[in-house]
Amino acid sequence: MAVRQKVVRLSSCFVDGIIATMSEIEISLTPGIPTFDIIGLCDSSIRESRGRISAAIRSCGILMPKGHITVNITPAYMHKSGSGFDLPIAIGILFIAGCIPYSEDIKVYAQGELSLNGEIKGTPGAILKLTEAVKDHADVVFIPEQETYAAACTGISCMPVKRLMDIINIMGDYDYCGSVIPMDRMTVKTDFSFEHGLADLKGQPKASEALVIACSGMHSILMLGSPGCGKSFVSDIISSLLPPPDNAEYRHQLALLELTGGAEDKKAEASRPLRHIYPGVTLSKLYGKKGSMIPGELALADGGVLFADEICDFEPGMIDELKVPLEQHVVRVVKDGKTVTVPASFLFVAVGNPCRCGNFYEGFSKCRCTPAARKKYLARLSGGFLDRIDLFTEMRSITDSDMKMITSGRTEADAAIEADAKRRIGLAWNMQSARFNWEEGIPKVFNGTCQTVNADLFRFTDDTAQFACEAAGRSGMSGRGYLKLIRVARTIADMEGSEVMTETHVRKALIYRVNEDVI
Repeated sequence: MAVRQKVVRLSSCFVDGIIATMSEIEISLTPGIPTFDIIGLCDSSIRESRGRISAAIRSCGILMPKGHITVNITPAYMHKSGSGFDLPIAIGILFIAGCIPYSEDIKVYAQGELSLNGEIKGTPGAILKLTEAVKDHADVVFIPEQETYAAACTGISCMPVKRLMDIINIMGDYDYCGSVIPMDRMTVKTDFSFEHGLADLKGQPKASEALVIACSGMHSILMLGSPGCGKSFVSDIISSLLPPPDNAEYRHQLALLELTGGAEDKKAEASRPLRHIYPGVTLSKLYGKKGSMIPGELALADGGVLFADEICDFEPGMIDELKVPLEQHVVRVVKDGKTVTVPASFLFVAVGNPCRCGNFYEGFSKCRCTPAARKKYLARLSGGFLDRIDLFTEMRSITDSDMKMITSGRTEADAAIEADAKRRIGLAWNMQSARFNWEEGIPKVFNGTCQTVNADLFRFTDDTAQFACEAAGRSGMSGRGYLKLIRVARTIADMEGSEVMTETHVRKALIYRVNEDVI
């Protein structure tokens, strides 16, 4: 039997950067002069909710209870912000005022912002919060109607509501009918066609194959070439090669985009993220804003592609900032003395010119740069950065016949090229899935991102390892370079469906690991 209580409790959730934390909200009513206090290390956005909550309750024809109302939001030692606590606080006040029955046996979760007329609005970070709320196993879950898509992504059983009065009607007679909103009710496109494909990269057979290898094992790649040869065009092609994300990856992507205001553009299609950075990029753009911990381009590219255009024109300091994410596949952000580790595992694609004029690969008759000038230009790419790149390839100006093919439209041969590339990438992903035991909800490990390289995992013989070691020594590779040679060779073997990596695969990998003309 539900009874009126002087202290009520509900649960909610708040987001600090990309970290969602569950919170218990305690509301008490004591005799005295009518006051309304909110405590628990809350910022002004939460303290200002008193006016919104009072007006929203009055809009339902209900007076605020007489007495001293104290709202405590836990954990009290953590700083909290945002307007998502409006709805749970309002429900708690309605509980304590006796407007709707309250029982300690029923666990209520709520999130949402209130307008003055009682409408319930969504707040940033809905997917992150509901993902955490799923683990709380609440009996009653209320969310804004605007967050229906977020609920579908997380699979939580909930009741989307539009107005505060709706909750009063539902809870008045316990007419609660929360249910799981299936993803198939959302319009998510996964089998869409792309405007450009691999066959559109005319006259660049080596670069095309390197791109397929990069997509097969998520290997970082550096492509230097002449102006107009198709380097920047690679960013339009690469999205068509990568397989679509699974539900967990898609949910993670949307959760990050929600925090930056870009989620609406991605709700219609489930493709992997493609983020661009250009010369002049700042640290806050790369790593995110430390004050609010809003994710930057490195975190937003997780599970997808980070495309660096004109890499040689970046500031050397910015290029070196990429070394840790390329090696460890995470981003570490420090706020208030606390270090937060954010996943940043992406396919890094960098393109640029081989010299200031860009015509180094076209012969001495076209290139106007001296050897010293070219060396100075490429010196922006530090040795530490280059040592973290898996694949190198050059791109030259295309021939007259290839130029004509650009405007000739797609042919059956083009379709065959793209189909074969996707087949080999899909085969490589399947091989890696079996080897690294991929599971939905757990970050995928690829040949290019695996931290452990050994004969048992990568399946190669002592003779193959000896051959790779001698080849790496002759080429002047570092220990890290040798491991990257093994990783690339393993990916080439996966593309062929080979269980065992051989010397032939190592020889093919050397084509994209050693090229004095590139660097």
